[in-house]
Amino acid sequence: MLLILFALFEGEFLNVGVDAGSWGRGATGLVYPITPYKNPASLLVLAPSSYFTGSKLFGDLANLISGGINLKGDGFGLGLNFILHSIGDIHDTRDALIDLDGDGVLDEGEELDEGKITYFSSREGALIGSYARGFGDFYLGASLKFIYKKIGDESAYGAGSDIGIILNRGSYSIGALIRDFTTSPIFWEGRTEHIAPSYLLGIGIKRKIASFDVLMEFDVLGDDYGFNHNLGLEIAINKWLSFRSGFINTQLTAGVGLVKLPVSIDYAANIHPELPMSHRVSILYKFE
Repeated sequence: MLLILFALFEGEFLNVGVDAGSWGRGATGLVYPITPYKNPASLLVLAPSSYFTGSKLFGDLANLISGGINLKGDGFGLGLNFILHSIGDIHDTRDALIDLDGDGVLDEGEELDEGKITYFSSREGALIGSYARGFGDFYLGASLKFIYKKIGDESAYGAGSDIGIILNRGSYSIGALIRDFTTSPIFWEGRTEHIAPSYLLGIGIKRKIASFDVLMEFDVLGDDYGFNHNLGLEIAINKWLSFRSGFINTQLTAGVGLVKLPVSIDYAANIHPELPMSHRVSILYKFE
């Protein structure tokens, strides 16, 4: 529940919009992307494609869909992504407390009047435009995002920017991202909130072992709340079947991918120690 509340009042929903393939390997993708959602610089790493992802988070507690398209020109890349996150039937107990001592807290011996409990929903979305250019082994990209939030009867609009880089050296790559470096403002009626900047750094290694293509990536995120890390592993067999696993901090993820060019289908699951499992499916179509 704390995660859900955090997502409602900050920009955390933007962090969980990655595709199922990336989610299966610990939500990595800063360095070795499957879609350009996590790092705009990856527009020059990926083949031109479009994708769509549908997610059920923590059972039926929340829904998330995301998708986008990325194209290449002569030395540059363009991308357009979207994300929609929703939570329904959120209990509002503010007027339902039978408060015997008047302290505003549900104490022992007190209860809620169920007839006074109401319900509301949350909707959050973003449209993200991205541009990238290459400079030798360096790829540099930037994103401009427009944000919409609705909680109950309140709604807000905002905007922000990200800037990312990838150094591609073949067998290994390094990536970095400054998210919301403009301290993205969210404008509610009568007040303004801000999404504080966060900083991501990742390193990835690719190796061919026997007939398997092995990929490992480690990403670190730092923000006002501390540090988080993502660790992912992918093993591809004969270019058409991939097995993935990883950790989002200490939460285990796992997934599988099937490729029948030009279509790829990915599935991932996230195992939470206290909440129901999350499930995610992506479909990707390559134009080349």
